[in-house]
Amino acid sequence: MRATANRDVWQLLNGYADPGRPFVTTNFAASGRIELSVTTFINGAAKAANAFRDVIDADAGALVQVDLGWTWQQAVWQCGALIAGSELVTQDAEIGIYASGQSPSADSGEWFGISIDGWGRPQGCEGEITAEVLGQPDGWMYPEFFGSQVELIAKVHAWGEQHGIAQGARIGIDTRATPETVFIPFLLPVVFSGSVVMSDKLDESVIAQEQISHVLAVHTSD
Repeated sequence: MRATANRDVWQLLNGYADPGRPFVTTNFAASGRIELSVTTFINGAAKAANAFRDVIDADAGALVQVDLGWTWQQAVWQCGALIAGSELVTQDAEIGIYASGQSPSADSGEWFGISIDGWGRPQGCEGEITAEVLGQPDGWMYPEFFGSQVELIAKVHAWGEQHGIAQGARIGIDTRATPETVFIPFLLPVVFSGSVVMSDKLDESVIAQEQISHVLAVHTSD
């Protein structure tokens, strides 16, 4: 655990032995199945991180709320915020990321719309910055500008162990029964060098199809 805790999120992501392996998968009744490899996820997270610096103009330590629901974009933008040195929060945000075409979940802070199209295509809604984000480089352009996530990673590791997650686990999340947290869906798999599957139809057939090794059972009191 010590080696993991002393590394930041960007280092952990880039430390995967097989970058072509699945990292984030969504399998929903309405939208079907979408899978991002580690490499694809890193590229998306780097674009988001660069956008925090060059499009959103976020300061180091900015309080960021990502409110994109159960989508792979939620994971990408959580990751991008941390790479850019921001702190993830669930309320009282200075900067908010919300699903374009919907309404921000809070009146305070500065909010930016992101398309949650299955393939990340711009929707052209008012306040949307998706096109500018897609134009960002696939690599993190400011390696000297990041915040330490030592305490957060240690907290996620302890929380994951409490819920029975092992190293390398392929974590299944039933989105019908699991409340969103800043740990899910992105931080748990990166801290445990695993992967995650989000589904609103998580049953025995999906568990077998996705080769899920751990179904996360979380109660709202956690």
